[in-house]
Amino acid sequence: MFLDMTLKRNPKLIKYAVEFHRKAEIRPNSYILDMDTIKSNTGKLVKSAKKYGIELYMMTKQIGRNPQIASIIAEAGIEKAVAVDPWEALALGRAGIKLGNVGHLVQIPFGMIKEILTYKPEVITVFTLEKAEEISKLALEMGKKQDILLRVTGTKDTVYEGQVGGFKEEELIQKAEAIEKLKGVNIVGVTAFPCFLYDSYEGKIHETENAYTVVRCAEKLKSKLNIDVKQINMPSANAIASLPLMKELGATHGEPGHAITGTTPLHGIKELDEIPSIVYVSEISHCFENKAYVYGGGHYRRSNVDKAMVGRDFETMKNNVLKAQDISPEAIDYYGTLIIDNKKALVGDTAIYSFRTQIFVTRSEVVLVEGIQKDMPKIIGIYDSLGKKLR
Repeated sequence: MFLDMTLKRNPKLIKYAVEFHRKAEIRPNSYILDMDTIKSNTGKLVKSAKKYGIELYMMTKQIGRNPQIASIIAEAGIEKAVAVDPWEALALGRAGIKLGNVGHLVQIPFGMIKEILTYKPEVITVFTLEKAEEISKLALEMGKKQDILLRVTGTKDTVYEGQVGGFKEEELIQKAEAIEKLKGVNIVGVTAFPCFLYDSYEGKIHETENAYTVVRCAEKLKSKLNIDVKQINMPSANAIASLPLMKELGATHGEPGHAITGTTPLHGIKELDEIPSIVYVSEISHCFENKAYVYGGGHYRRSNVDKAMVGRDFETMKNNVLKAQDISPEAIDYYGTLIIDNKKALVGDTAIYSFRTQIFVTRSEVVLVEGIQKDMPKIIGIYDSLGKKLR
């Protein structure tokens, strides 16, 4: 999905990824991250967001909840993280990363609320009155009052399987009135997901109906309950290219993830401000009946893998690109499959991919490299897919 653009805009990343693998300094099934470019992308995002008056939380799940990367992003200007599930919140909070928004895609289980509150999240997103009650009770016991966002949903909204939930628009005021009576929480805004999506036909990022639902619900909270709505959070496809649209619609907060690594779908077809900064490295295990099988473990079902460069040196690999074959959803990805046809593939060859990542759902290793752009590459850390340092 991003291989051609990465080769065009960040060839050194691919070059040094190959060299690290050939020297056996990294293993197959590893993601290589160009920390220099990630830092630069973050700086660009921060500068543009300030121009439009939008606050940003960093998304880290797609890069494996990695605390070292999060720290570097924070130093570059996005100081707080959005944790889409409570396990991510704990991993980042324990590592000293400031928490912005917790609980948006996955609500916090009652037994985990107390510890997460100790990390002082700026906001917690709730789907139900019951969850707000749980948070309020524990916050009061700790002598706190926690700011919360209400996740809202309208009848025409886009909702992904496995992510259903929130306050129905027609029930919002009734539920919000009940929450306002709780002493340990304070409603400060609304959110939904996804508020923006990439349109492959037009090659543009468009708002979804969810974005309009968020705006309507914010206005209802203001006009009917006199709530001071400080945050209108519109996540998904948040990047420099979508910031003007976010501002136009009234967003106050965004949650860039793939923009930080230059890998939103739009980055695959256009040379945008953010530059691709991540590749996936594997190795050919064996060949069988015109197919090369590479060590797997790093893909997820929406990664849109389409091809890989194969070989043992960067220059040769540029001209030896093999088409990828999708794996069935019923299968375990022990191996990835490449079609050999008239190309070359040998056991032990390096394979370089670039695709849409969600590292936290893989069993990959995550390799942080600095100095790539200065031709002085140095591995500064190797982690598992959930942010634990390995070596």
